[in-house]
Amino acid sequence: FNSHCPTPEELAEGERLAIDYASDEELVKRLEKTLSAFENDTPATWKAMQAHGVYRGSGAPGKVAFLFPGQGSQYVNMLLDLRDTEPLVRDTFDEADRVMTPILGRPLTSFIYTNGSEDELKQAEQELKNTAITQPAMLTANVAVMRVLNKYGVYPDMVIGHSLGEYAALVSAGVLTFAEALEVVSARGREMSKIKVDDPGCMAAVSAPLEKVEEVIRSVDGYVVIANINSPLQSVLGGETAAIDAAITKFVADGFQAVKIPVSHAFHTKIVAPASEPLRSVIARMNVQSPRLPIVANVTGELYPTDREAILDLLASQVASPVQFVKGMQTLYREGVRVFIESGPKRVLNALVQDNLKDQTDVTIIATNHPRKGGKASFNEALCGIYA
Repeated sequence: FNSHCPTPEELAEGERLAIDYASDEELVKRLEKTLSAFENDTPATWKAMQAHGVYRGSGAPGKVAFLFPGQGSQYVNMLLDLRDTEPLVRDTFDEADRVMTPILGRPLTSFIYTNGSEDELKQAEQELKNTAITQPAMLTANVAVMRVLNKYGVYPDMVIGHSLGEYAALVSAGVLTFAEALEVVSARGREMSKIKVDDPGCMAAVSAPLEKVEEVIRSVDGYVVIANINSPLQSVLGGETAAIDAAITKFVADGFQAVKIPVSHAFHTKIVAPASEPLRSVIARMNVQSPRLPIVANVTGELYPTDREAILDLLASQVASPVQFVKGMQTLYREGVRVFIESGPKRVLNALVQDNLKDQTDVTIIATNHPRKGGKASFNEALCGIYA
């Protein structure tokens, strides 16, 4: 069998089937499963077949969105095997090292990759949590995946990022170059780290309906807000440490899941507002362009403006404003997006899209990187899903 990327004519067929396999034996097994799936031809059957690397698509696909994850999706040695097989990934990390070495005092990749002992792995995990490292590391991983998707003929009609991920969306839409975005996010990380207050605050992920979250927030003393409005069932709180602790206690007592997230500050709250102005002046030094394709903004959940000053204002306020991800998903769906591709490490945004669009039967949600499966295997699977 010859593996090849399908032609535009093949992709325009009314029925499409793509199968991912690691060996000829596995392909034969998967073809047998596929034949039996045709006998029990239901949407549920084909959905279940995706677990076996078999993807079916019918009719016109609808628009494609790339979704770029933010802080929390990073991990040590992310994209390592993809970096060994895809020169574009290596080139992207090399480019990041050239920009970041003068800023960090050593290459960015030296914080991400290690083949050392348990202790070295633990130390690398700690360093990757430092927001001044996390931000450029995640941006680089997101852009690397995006470039490999482009190489295989996959381009978005629209883009959205989650928090820090918005900067990869800006690169994808041509608002900033990759090198400019690296400078901006390292300044963003630096300005956040510089904020010296008695209580830098903290954040907590909560699995509960939004009405319940709002009710608990109202009942807690002290400053706490919904920093990330992620889905009807999942949000992230930010605020003063004591207030967050009190909120967690209430959620747990009521039988809901609530856990602290390891971050240096309460991002997307007024606690980090002092970083807004210095960040705006850094972005103002860049050659900011109008978006070449529609971006959905975190601050509004609506489409980005095209005016340079309005873009600068939006990005300055993004640091301390809640992430309106629920609204953002509604905007993408309303604009005709039906294929949602997470361009970057892990599958956090896949879960959020699933929650937000669970009542829609016409959407396809695809992850490109599954740490346990390995970068190469999970990227191949993603391509099959996308081609179908």
